[in-house]
Amino acid sequence: MKRIMDKKYNRRLLTVLLLISMMEVTGCSLQQKDRTGENTEASTAVQVSQNDVTKESSAAAVTETETETETETEPALLDRYIGLLGLTKEELVKSLGEEPEKIDEGGLEFKNAGIRIWFDHTNYRTAEQILVMDPQFDILGVKLGEKIDRFKDVLKDPVSDQNGDAHFKYNNVYLSIIYDTETQDTYGLYILKNDI
Repeated sequence: MKRIMDKKYNRRLLTVLLLISMMEVTGCSLQQKDRTGENTEASTAVQVSQNDVTKESSAAAVTETETETETETEPALLDRYIGLLGLTKEELVKSLGEEPEKIDEGGLEFKNAGIRIWFDHTNYRTAEQILVMDPQFDILGVKLGEKIDRFKDVLKDPVSDQNGDAHFKYNNVYLSIIYDTETQDTYGLYILKNDI
């Protein structure tokens, strides 16, 4: 019994000594000085603040990249608008992320997108015509406001051209460019699912 009691005593003593040793080693390492003579804790604080600056710079770069991505180029925007043709009202609302206002002849105006949409005349269910309301909208490098001849150079021969309304075939849809017959200045763009 005396030996068992001695072992327990020895174990407790050994445990206490180990804990004290560990505390001393830990305390020494915390107070250890680096080459510049500053405490390791201060050096660690500087490293942490440098890491924070690096993280903030990275976050700013990501935000800048996201902003660039969100800003669509005009040709991509034209293709996006073309992709709206054939969609139902519910699909348009989901795609554009806004509730439209009703306008004449059963159309809808999406103010944030800057477009008006009309539906097919058979069942009034799917988008058939889109009016782009931005007077300076870029179409493959040519902007509304330029002469109709510039559009003819870029989009080639129109399918039809009467009374200030030139229709061009583009990616299986039709672009109707509206222009002033006297000045030849363009001012409107309709994207049509079918040529009318």
